[in-house]
Amino acid sequence: MHDRVTSEFVNVGIVVYQPDTNFLQARFVNKFSRISQFFIDINGQYLLSTLKQFDRELAITANRLTELLVSYASLTEITQAILPKDDSALVCSELLFGIDINPMSALDDLFDRLINKYNHDIDKDVHDDKYVWSRVYKQYFDKYDITAKLKSHTVKTKHDFIEFDKAWKNGVWNCYQTLSFDLKRNDSIKNKVYKWSGILNELEISGQELHLYFLTVNPSQDRPIRKFIEDTLLNRNRQTLKVSIISENQADKFAAEVKKEIEEHSNLDPKHL
Repeated sequence: MHDRVTSEFVNVGIVVYQPDTNFLQARFVNKFSRISQFFIDINGQYLLSTLKQFDRELAITANRLTELLVSYASLTEITQAILPKDDSALVCSELLFGIDINPMSALDDLFDRLINKYNHDIDKDVHDDKYVWSRVYKQYFDKYDITAKLKSHTVKTKHDFIEFDKAWKNGVWNCYQTLSFDLKRNDSIKNKVYKWSGILNELEISGQELHLYFLTVNPSQDRPIRKFIEDTLLNRNRQTLKVSIISENQADKFAAEVKKEIEEHSNLDPKHL
């Protein structure tokens, strides 16, 4: 509770105590990015350090419970001994009760429902961009013996250097960029598309002729989102930059076409490979 006047708060951890079995464990956030979205001026590192100390003290208490060296009537008694009620920002909620056969499962479930569910960091790619290459496309590029023929290429723009680690040249540079749209929320997909739209604009003003292929893992079957991706990335008005989107069900056929193009160009001008 960063400000006592407003009483606004954000959940940062869960503590579960089962007296019958002396089970006492906790889980806390290990990043403060979500918290800083609520409270801009928060000292995130200090908060994480304090939570770690709280966790260590709980672990010591849990060992004492296991060894029957101490006993407590309630979880509130335990937490107040470690974190007394004062004017600090870190506070414990009122005691809540529940019935669960497995306290560890209860801890995991509560943490996911009350904290991770609202944590923006959790909405990462279900299959990230590296996964797209290693587990989807690489097998087909290896199958047609073209992986080793690709090399990195850096595009110098007015404001930056943009590097592609898989490329080859046949008059223009053919660059392959793996891209996962396998995200949980549509707004996260849109943010990723907007990011790459900006990169494409930067590539366009470089003046270098490029054909950029997005090797993608398909998003959900949400047609408006799929149309948004295509309309935003496949801008027809670009002069020196051509963009294509390859889906995973096209991977084998696409790799075979790349092999054919490389072989044809190699026969004409092998020095450009």
